[in-house]
Amino acid sequence: MIKEITVVLCLGLAVWAYQATQPPPPKIYGGPPITASREKLRDGRHLAYKEHGVSSESANYKIIIVHGFASTKHDTMFLTNMIPVHHFYIYLLIWLLVFPS
Repeated sequence: MIKEITVVLCLGLAVWAYQATQPPPPKIYGGPPITASREKLRDGRHLAYKEHGVSSESANYKIIIVHGFASTKHDTMFLTNMIPVHHFYIYLLIWLLVFPS
């Protein structure tokens, strides 16, 4: 009887020691809410975009700006401050390709 209790205690101690040495599972957070307008592509990536200026239907000029990974679509806001987009009826579309998470 004492041998069986000793084996069970040793086995329990071994299991506890193994679990104590293992790292905890990673915490999966939902991340920030997606507030940007975006379109899903066929390969699973997303195309996030931001529109500035007049509506695309009433625009005389339509400008598409593609930005790299060193900037964001919000960095091009200075264009709308420098150029009177409403005076010239300019429509700006700024986009970035987002990889799946």
